[in-house]
Parts: sequence; structure tokens; C-alpha cells
Amino acid sequence: MRVAFLSPSWPPDRFPNGIASYVSAIRSGLAPLGVESLVLTSALREEDAVAGVSRLLDSDEGRPFGLRLWQRVAGTLSINLGIQQNLGYRVGQSVKALEASGPLDLVEVEETFGIGAVVHREINTPLIVRLHGPWCVVGGALGYARDKEFWVRCAAEFHAIRRAAAVSSPSQDALDRVRKMYRLDLPDARVIPNPVPIPDAGLCFTTDKRDPDTILFVGRFDRVKGADTLLQAFVRVARGRPSLRLIFMGPDNGLLENGRAVRFEEYIRERVPSALHERIDFRGASTAAEIGIERARAAVTIVSSRYETFCFAALEAMAAGSPLIAARVGGLREIIRDEETGLFFEAENDSDLASKIERLLDDPGLAAKLGASARLHVAKYFSKDVVAAQTLEFYRSVLAQG
Repeated sequence: MRVAFLSPSWPPDRFPNGIASYVSAIRSGLAPLGVESLVLTSALREEDAVAGVSRLLDSDEGRPFGLRLWQRVAGTLSINLGIQQNLGYRVGQSVKALEASGPLDLVEVEETFGIGAVVHREINTPLIVRLHGPWCVVGGALGYARDKEFWVRCAAEFHAIRRAAAVSSPSQDALDRVRKMYRLDLPDARVIPNPVPIPDAGLCFTTDKRDPDTILFVGRFDRVKGADTLLQAFVRVARGRPSLRLIFMGPDNGLLENGRAVRFEEYIRERVPSALHERIDFRGASTAAEIGIERARAAVTIVSSRYETFCFAALEAMAAGSPLIAARVGGLREIIRDEETGLFFEAENDSDLASKIERLLDDPGLAAKLGASARLHVAKYFSKDVVAAQTLEFYRSVLAQG
């Protein structure tokens, strides 16, 4: 079997992105099962080029005049429609270029911008749409207004999902929300979790490595990741613990409020007491190795999202045995078992989050127990071998229908 994946960027460690992490992990799991996989991406530097990974074609050469005119008009009518038409066409042409070196059995793309609807028009290969972050759900969590652009993007997403040969989702929650929002039955859609690498025991959290004064957050500074909830909870806890500090590892995308993106530095300056500023260590975008070092010793890892389709940050923390506190939302409810592999708090409730943080800081035995159970749970249900076997069975069922 020969499969092509679309990834927003490559390699995953240079450009932190959940979809890129998924593609990397599932390719690794599928290879021993005899599946050849290729990657198409729009963000690939020449020095990062490797076999099996190609940059999307980006040229007007051979593009019919009428199509070029339509794509310009589409971009004028709507930013999102313009992206869908242009990017979808590029992906379709890039798939055709891959097929020149040998036939493809399947192509898998994300639902973003509804590009699948255009790709479907351009290729004959069966197309799978995977629900990494449906805009009809995530857009609102990010804080975007439900304006014309919001609904144009949702409409494009709807058509991409409806026209796909098959749909898969990393969580039941995301699939259920898409079915309800778009009134689609999707009877053959499959829930298959994202796989996660299982680090060696020597790289995992242990009580002897534990820094009792460190809280870790891995994720973007934006609204959907709930960075504001995390920071307000830290303020509550830090007031009574003079040596406690927060390590923040993730890019500053800005917290969208009333149509304006508030940056990390501005948020800290205006909404966090000045006495605590030096105790917040903002690292920005970090490599997997850098994050792994902090996970192995942080007393608590926090996932404070307003919504998650899945959540690599949570699963990677669990795989490393890191004591985890997460918001009770979306796909996180399908990953974590409360009081067994982590603790839940009510989303956007910084008081509840603060109380859970204090509980784990005060009870290192419980923290270690949760982390150890989480590591076993991830190895059993979310390892690349387990997920790859489910994925291959799904692919075969799609081809059998075709």
C-alpha cells in the first residue's frame, strides 16, 4: 500500500505542529506493516529535505487561465475561499506529481479550509479527510467572531467532509460535533486516536528528578489553549509559595480578545502582579528534546485548553509519566481517566485549577502514582504500533468499498 499525507510543515521538531507530529508518528508505525508513505508540505527548507517528503508545487505554469481568474476572484470574495481554492489546487497537482513515480492507493488530508473539496476535484485517488481541528468547533474556542469569513470557512469544511471517500477522527467528541453541526451521518467514519512515541524510561518523570517548585505548560499562548486560565491559576498558587515558578514552552500566537490579539508580554505586564514576573519563564517554541527535559522533572504539567480535538501535549506528558492536570473538555475526556491517570479541572475555572495544582504539589506520592499509571495507559492504547494497526485496517476497509 502507498499513501500520501499532507502536513502543514516539516520536520515536526523544527516546526512544532500537532498534525506534523501525527504524520511523523503514524508513518513510523505503518512502515513495519508494509505501508509506504509520502509527505506533502508547504513549509520545508532545502536543508531539511529528505526522501519521501516533498514541497507542494507552487507555480502558475500549466494552470488554466480561467482557473487562475477564478482563484483571484475567490480570494477577493473571501480570504478563506481564496486559500481553499489555491491551496487545494496545489495539493491536487502535487499528488499528481507523486503519482508519476508510482500509483497511490490513498491520500489523507486535514479538514482545514475545506481544501479536500478541491483536492477531490483534481485527483482520482480516494481521499480521506481527518478531523484534526474542525473549524466549526475550534474557531469559536479561539475567539473568532462568527462573521462571514467564519461561515465561509465552515461551508468549505462541510463540502470537504461530505465529498471525502472516508473520514477519520482522533476523538469521538470531534466526530460527534461535526456530525451535529453539519447534519452529516458519516456512517463509515472511524475514530482512531493519534499515536504518540513512548520515551525510554530514563527520559521519564521520577520522584528523584522531581522539582517541587516547578509547574510546566506546553502549548501556544492563545485562547484555545487556555493560557490565560493557567496564568491566573498560577497567580493564585504562587502567592502562598514564594519559590514556585512556571515554565511556559510554546509560541506566542496572541490571546484573541474582542478582535485583538494580546501578546504574552502585554498580558503578563497588565494582568499578573509584578512580584511574580520573574517567576514566569517564557521559553517560546521549543524542541521535543527541550520539552522532554522539563517534563521529566516538573512537579506538575498543565493542559488548560478551552477545547481539544485530541491533544498531543497531554498524551506526550502522560507517556513520559509526568503528573498531569487537564481541562475536562473535548478529546481530553477520552484520553485521561480522572483520579487514575491525571486530574481534571473545570475549563476556564482558574480557582479549580489552582486547587488541583496545590493538591499535587502537596501530595508527591499521588502525583507519582498518576504519572506511572498514565505511562502504562498510553503504552497500551496510544503507541504507534497499536494505532498503526487500527489505521491500516481502516485504510483496507476504505479501499474495499471503492
